[in-house]
Amino acid sequence: MKTKITTTIAIAFIFIATLVKAQDEKYIAAMKTGMQLFSTAKSGADFTAASNHFERVAGIAKTEWLPFYYAAYTQMINGTTLQDANQKDLVYDKALELIGKAEVLNPAESEIAALKGYITFMKIYVDPMTRMQSGMGEAMASLQKAKALNPENPRPYFIIAQNQFYTPEAYGGGKKVAKPSLETAAAKFEAFKADGFAPSWGKDQNQALLEQCK
Repeated sequence: MKTKITTTIAIAFIFIATLVKAQDEKYIAAMKTGMQLFSTAKSGADFTAASNHFERVAGIAKTEWLPFYYAAYTQMINGTTLQDANQKDLVYDKALELIGKAEVLNPAESEIAALKGYITFMKIYVDPMTRMQSGMGEAMASLQKAKALNPENPRPYFIIAQNQFYTPEAYGGGKKVAKPSLETAAAKFEAFKADGFAPSWGKDQNQALLEQCK
C-alpha cells in the first residue's frame, strides 16, 4: 500500500512538473512574440498591437509583472508617435493603468517604479505649463523610489538626466546640468546586466544625449 501511495505521489509530481514546464514554454514563446512585435513596430498601430499582445499575455500569466510592464512601456512609446494632445493623454493614462497593475504584482521592483516615473513625465510634457508644478513631485518620487530599490538600475538615472537635458536652462536644466547625470547613468549602464526578458532599454538614448553635451 505504501509503495502504491509513493508511486501515485511521484506520478503526480511528474505531471505537475510537466504542466508547469509547458506553461513556462508558452509564456516564453508569447513574450518572444511580443518582443518581436515591439522591435519591428513603426507606427502607432504597430505599437498598440504589441501592447495589446503583452496585455493578453498578462491575462494568462497572472503572477508575472513583465507582461504588464512591457504593455505599459509600449503604450508610452506609442504616445510619442501621436500629435494630438488628447490622444496622447489617453495613451499615457492607459500606460499608467498598466504599470499600476505591474506594481500590484511586484511593488518592490525598481524597474516598475522607474517606468511609472517616466510615464508621468511624458504626461507632464503634453501640457508642461499646466502640469509641471503638480506632476513633477510625483514623477520624481517614483524615480527616487526606483533608485532606492536598486541603486544599480541605470534607468531612473537616465530618465532624470533626460529630463534635465530637455529642461530649459532658465528653469534649471540644460546640457551642462544634465552631463554629470548622463555620465552617471552611462557608467551604470556599462555595469548593468539584464537577464531574460528583464528591461535593458535606455543605454543608446543616454549615449546619444551625452554625445550632444560634448
